[in-house]
Amino acid sequence: MKNIGIKIAAVIGLALAPQAAFAGRGGSAELIRAAVSSGSVDAITAEIERAEALMCEECIQLVTNLTEDSRYEVREVAAWWFAKRPVLRDMLAVQFSAELPHGTTVQVRNAADFLGRTKTYTALPQLRAAIHRSDIGAEAKLAMVRAVAFMSHTGGNEVLTTAMTDGDASVRVAAVAAWRDVLGQKTAAPVVARLGDGDPGVRAHAATVVGAMSEPSARPALEVLVVSDPDAFVRRNAAWALGRLGDPASRAALTRATTDSSGLVRGFAKAALASLH
Repeated sequence: MKNIGIKIAAVIGLALAPQAAFAGRGGSAELIRAAVSSGSVDAITAEIERAEALMCEECIQLVTNLTEDSRYEVREVAAWWFAKRPVLRDMLAVQFSAELPHGTTVQVRNAADFLGRTKTYTALPQLRAAIHRSDIGAEAKLAMVRAVAFMSHTGGNEVLTTAMTDGDASVRVAAVAAWRDVLGQKTAAPVVARLGDGDPGVRAHAATVVGAMSEPSARPALEVLVVSDPDAFVRRNAAWALGRLGDPASRAALTRATTDSSGLVRGFAKAALASLH
C-alpha cells in the first residue's frame, strides 16, 4: 500500500480541478489530522464520520493511512469512508486484493478488513485462497472471517469451513459464529463437527448455531453434550439447542439434564422439555 494514497490524491486532484475541494459536514483535513494526532479512537471516528461528504487531497491521504491502523475500529471507519466513494474504493480494493496471496499477517489483516467492510465481493476468490495460507497468523485469519461475515455471502463459505479447523480457537469460534450470519445459508451441517471441538468456547458457539439453524443432524452430539460436557455453558447451550430442534427423541437426555449441578442448565433443560413435539 506504499504511496497509494498519494496516487489516489493525484487522481482526485485532477478530477476536482479547478476546484480545490468539496466541503464536508463541518469536517476538514485539519480536524482529521488533529484527531489522528490525539490517538483517540473516538475522536478519529467522530471526525471521519463528520467528513462523510468531504473530498480533498489531504483528507484522502489521511484516511488512506488509517486503513492500515493497528486498531480495528479505526480501520473500519476508514473503510466506511471509502465505501462512499466508489472510484476510490475500487482503486484501493485492487491494491488490497493483491496483498492477500503474499502479504504479511498485518497486511492481510488490513486488506481483509477493508475488503470486507466495503463489501468487495470480487475479492472472495482471493479470500478463499488466502485462508489456506499456513504462513500467516490468527489475526489475519480472524480478519478474513470478519470480512466474510460482513459480506454475508455464501461465496465465503470456504473461508469459514477452513477457519473452523484452524489451530487457533479464537479463529474457530469466529468462523462458527459467522456461519449463521451468511444470507442464504441452507444448513449448519459444517458446524456439527465443532460440537466435539477441544475448546469449550467453540463447542458452546457451535451448539448455539446448530440450534438457531435447527440442524437435525446435530441432535446426537447435542444429547451427549447436555449430559456429559464438563463446561456448564456448553451444557446450557446444548439444552437450548435441543429445545429448538424439538425432537422427542431428546427427552431422555433433557430429563437427565434437569438434575444438572448447574441451575442454569436445569432451567434450560426444563424449558427445552416443554418445547418437544
